[in-house]
Amino acid sequence: MGTLSPSVRLLAAGLSALLLAPVVLAQTAPAPGTLQAGPANAARGAALSGSCAGCHRAGGRAPDLTGRPAAQTQAALVAYRSGTRQHPVMQGVAARLSDQDIVDLAAHYAQAGGAPAAPPAATPSTPPAAPPATTPPAPATPPPAATPTAPATPLARGKALYLDGDPARNILACAVCHGETGQGADDLGIPSLVGLGEAATLAAMKTYRAMPPVGIAYPDAMRIALKPMTDADLAAVAAYVGTLK
Repeated sequence: MGTLSPSVRLLAAGLSALLLAPVVLAQTAPAPGTLQAGPANAARGAALSGSCAGCHRAGGRAPDLTGRPAAQTQAALVAYRSGTRQHPVMQGVAARLSDQDIVDLAAHYAQAGGAPAAPPAATPSTPPAAPPATTPPAPATPPPAATPTAPATPLARGKALYLDGDPARNILACAVCHGETGQGADDLGIPSLVGLGEAATLAAMKTYRAMPPVGIAYPDAMRIALKPMTDADLAAVAAYVGTLK
């Protein structure tokens, strides 16, 4: 075969570069739907999971996520957030999560239930020499009795329960589904609470809490969320909801 002229060799090189360009781009472009987040922080995920415990605790109505691979939890939350996976409660929950929230929650559940790390062994040290004998000090004056903190008003308590829940008692924040301003989500079948009023809200919550499982997502979700709440909790939340305009 004859030697190619410089111009022909240049043209061939250019064609090769054009043909390879799509391959290089495909290898370097991020995959569709990739979460834009930093390294997973399981400790932060544990804090975020407090509001999930009302449903996702062991033996609860929703699946126990303990030990579930992080990739599965991430995929489920992304699907709920995008609407490709339908559930009236989970779509409302996932809509409030950032990419970093999803990564951290998934990391927490993947690690939950594992054997706790053994504490570091104590380094032996030389015991300190006995101090010289001294005259015993005079007894300290007892501190003054602490003044008890005044209990929060029912309205303030209701606001805290509505916005943040009470993870220690497995109480889910109402805002997770109904929104911080009570606007609800019509497309998910979650009603607005704005203008409902205190009396109507309290009556509805008591009805939901007392009802048996019915196999319908929204009533069952309300029953589960309200089950750990006391009458005082319901009254406090109803008082707060009555202020939503």
